[in-house]
Amino acid sequence: MKKISLLALAICLTLVACNADENISQKNNALQNERATKEEESKNLEKLYAEIFELSNKNIECSGDWDFIDIGSQPCGGPEKYIPYSLKTNTTDFLSKVSTYNAKRKDFNEKWNISSTCLVVPKPIAAGCINGKPTLLYESDQIAEKQNLKKMYDEIVALSSNSASCSGNWHFVGIGAKPCGEPEKYIPYSLQINTVDFLAKVNTYNISKTEFNNKWKVNSTCDVLPKPESAKCIDGKATLLYESDRIAEKQNLVKLYEEIVELSGIKKSCTGSWDFIGIGAKPCGGIEKYIPYSLQIDTIDFLNKVRTYNTEQAEFNSKWDVSSACDIAPKPKSVECINDKATLVFK
Repeated sequence: MKKISLLALAICLTLVACNADENISQKNNALQNERATKEEESKNLEKLYAEIFELSNKNIECSGDWDFIDIGSQPCGGPEKYIPYSLKTNTTDFLSKVSTYNAKRKDFNEKWNISSTCLVVPKPIAAGCINGKPTLLYESDQIAEKQNLKKMYDEIVALSSNSASCSGNWHFVGIGAKPCGEPEKYIPYSLQINTVDFLAKVNTYNISKTEFNNKWKVNSTCDVLPKPESAKCIDGKATLLYESDRIAEKQNLVKLYEEIVELSGIKKSCTGSWDFIGIGAKPCGGIEKYIPYSLQIDTIDFLNKVRTYNTEQAEFNSKWDVSSACDIAPKPKSVECINDKATLVFK
């Protein structure tokens, strides 16, 4: 009886062991099938990504316009990365493949419970060809390049003067580059500095600014900046001089001269006593001419205006490098009324 019970027990244990082995085998087969499926899906994703990458780089010579797009899907959300692509490619086909890849990548992550770090991938602000290579452009890079340009500009301004005081001869140069080509501004520089080094730095800055504009697709108004005529020390400060300023100052001198002539009384009937005075200033020194004036007018006001005119004329000549013949204006001996007109008498 005991032998029969032991035999039955042994049979049962054998059957249980067989069932357990079969379950383990089934589980192993299921795991292998899952692994194979996962690997196959992963390879399909890699293949699709390779197709997308190839399409994005169709423009081998790296020319023309470029854009960028997010690709992939992180388990915690957000794209895995950004890639540049040429607008010369078939963008419809390209973007369709990217959309398909992103959806499949998201499904893959959810299906296989994929986990990863949840770092936020920085988003570019543009894409372009840099040194013959498709490149993503980031705001942080743009800020750094702007700071470098400002540092370079500040160095140039510091170099432009030989000292804190304004002395000697000066010239000017265009600096910066508008997207449409014109310089951004003009700055004066002393001819007492190392002009070769200075102008080389200006040229480097202008090239760097042009490259910055092209790289970051900078836009601005393309109004033509007026070009100065010269640069000089005015009231102890290096100043750019423009034709419009010269014309305005000349007009003011003409207006003041006409006021003086009107005040002199020479346009009225010639009566009473008269005198004469030198007016204007030649660039080489001396007066431009003599004019008569009636002693019946407010001579204090009149003579003050003449002195003001002479001073301003001399400053105008110096400021604008006016040149003229240096002959000496003959000095009258008196003023006489001839034919009811105040006339200078030289003999």
